[in-house]
Amino acid sequence: MKRLRSVPRRVVVAHVCVVGGLVLVGLVAWWHVWITGDPASTISCGCGDQSQELWFLTWTPWALVHGHNPFLTQAMFAGRGGANMMVNTSWMVPALVLSPVTWLFGPIATFNVAALLGPVVSGWTFFLAARKISPRLAGPVLGSFLYAFSPFVVTNEPFGHINFTLLFFPPLLFLLLYDLVVDHRHRPTRVGVALGVLVVVQFFTSTELLAMVSLVAVVGAVAAVVLAPHAAWACRRDVGTALWIAAAIVVVALAYPVWFLVDGPRHVVGFPWPNSPAVGGPATSIVNAGTRLRDPSPFLELGGYFGGAGPNFALSRYPSLFFLGFPLLAFLAVSSVAWYRVRVAWIVVVTGAAAWVFSFGTSLGTEFEPPSRQVHAWWLPWRALSHLPLIEDIQPIRFVGVVMFSVALLLVIGMDLLPEKVVAWAQRRWPPGPADVSGWARVSATKGRSSGAVIALTMVAVLAVVPVAATNSWPYAIHNQPMPTWFTDEAPRLPANTVALVTPFAGQNAIGWQARTGFAFRLANGFAVVPGRDGRSEFVQPPTGAVGILGRLSPAPHTIITGPPPGSHADVVAVRTAVVTWGVGVVVVTQVGVSAGYAAGFFTAVMGRAPTWRGESWVWTGPPGRSLTVGPHTLVRCQAAGKGMHDALAIPDCVLHAARSSART
Repeated sequence: MKRLRSVPRRVVVAHVCVVGGLVLVGLVAWWHVWITGDPASTISCGCGDQSQELWFLTWTPWALVHGHNPFLTQAMFAGRGGANMMVNTSWMVPALVLSPVTWLFGPIATFNVAALLGPVVSGWTFFLAARKISPRLAGPVLGSFLYAFSPFVVTNEPFGHINFTLLFFPPLLFLLLYDLVVDHRHRPTRVGVALGVLVVVQFFTSTELLAMVSLVAVVGAVAAVVLAPHAAWACRRDVGTALWIAAAIVVVALAYPVWFLVDGPRHVVGFPWPNSPAVGGPATSIVNAGTRLRDPSPFLELGGYFGGAGPNFALSRYPSLFFLGFPLLAFLAVSSVAWYRVRVAWIVVVTGAAAWVFSFGTSLGTEFEPPSRQVHAWWLPWRALSHLPLIEDIQPIRFVGVVMFSVALLLVIGMDLLPEKVVAWAQRRWPPGPADVSGWARVSATKGRSSGAVIALTMVAVLAVVPVAATNSWPYAIHNQPMPTWFTDEAPRLPANTVALVTPFAGQNAIGWQARTGFAFRLANGFAVVPGRDGRSEFVQPPTGAVGILGRLSPAPHTIITGPPPGSHADVVAVRTAVVTWGVGVVVVTQVGVSAGYAAGFFTAVMGRAPTWRGESWVWTGPPGRSLTVGPHTLVRCQAAGKGMHDALAIPDCVLHAARSSART
């Protein structure tokens, strides 16, 4: 407390203004939620990735309160082995920190609070780091806003990707390492403890970002030793002490979670997503903002966002996550005349360049182009790294978050040192006055020129960042999708541990509804990285059998589904067998799917009886009876016959009638 009281008032005011400014920008971005909407019920979409984020934000506190292992869930994929939460992006620390919001106002409110405050925390921690290398305010303030609302963050925000909007790890790591190597304000033991705790917190926030920053940090450490070997040797003991303490904390705290991640129940072998190493960005997107920025991108729609977000590239308008524009690049290039002898700046350049090269993936971003335009690079560094354990989980395009941190730091360094160069040049070009002018007058003239240079260069830097900010499409679009009322009216009254099978079966809708009911039931379906029979991710090798059949049955809009809807008697028998094997106690067919009536008819054949219509859904309670025999065209004919009818049970009744007629003949 004594140390806090000793902080100068102007420093406190500066921090309050930065945080307040970041919050105001966030409110503009989320205007339709916080100003014209209801933060407890308004969400960018009740579908796609947002539904998954609701589940992740709810799971960890719920599991701990109810005595479950938070690393392994049976709440989804029930009867199928569950899901390993360490393999997935489960954000355990943010979920716990925000758990009071979840308990008081529900997961949608938590989603909105996290989406608003994630960039605020990122920008403020960057401000803390930048103040270490710049006594002026202008650079750290501008850099914090660039870092907090970069194209990388703006594109991830509508989906609630906390792992890529809550970017506190790079600036805090920089802050600790700078203190350890340069400042020496704290003892190595204290820095080591802080470093260990930071790594543990980041592990339970985003293992992917932790792995990315660690890789780049190794490159930066090598660059530091090469650029300043004598200084590196002089601080070897302090660095060694801090790293040993940090390593001890990390080993003790993360030994079991890391084992659970790489070899625990339901762990995944190999890449979690198809073609993960190739998911990079092209080098040109750093200056190419793309076209039709305000229109929804097909790529974003697949994740459940139906508005423009920011810059994009390629014919299909994929996000250009690290667009900087020519003005900002030009400012960074010009400012290099001021910092070309500053070792910290060169370390930042090397680490940022390494992250940029890693972000190309193995194909330099060409996997987003049409096949006729794909030109795969002959060799890129990521090809040598992508198969390493833990590293294989990284999608290389996400190194852009580290690139943006380096760019923002270079902006700060340039804005700090360039005015001195400009003033020195001006003094040589236009001396302050004749030789007999008093020293006081010379000092006054120098201060005036220095202040003028700072103001002028700050304006130039702001203008350089304008193209990046101008590509943002704010406020974010809102595509609220009401939850079927069965989940609010009926689900809470289910017997404990009831397993529900919900359509749409594929995609994220069902897990979002489950989270909003407070896990009133277990779910036979789900959306997470889980292993198939060979241990590889089901996203890499699409599931077959009953899971594949259900995935094609009334999928959610914008879900990538290949193949016709199921309709044969063999399909019906396979799904009935799965319903029995998984211990399903209730089947709920919602109207959200693209062929909801067709799915109701299909499950009538599976369950052997007609459903009840309640809560805007077709519902079967209890185990299935004998499956009905349907012909190859029965479901299609019944769907056509029931089209336009107001009777919700028309298609199920048609299937029952067709099955009975077939049995009589």
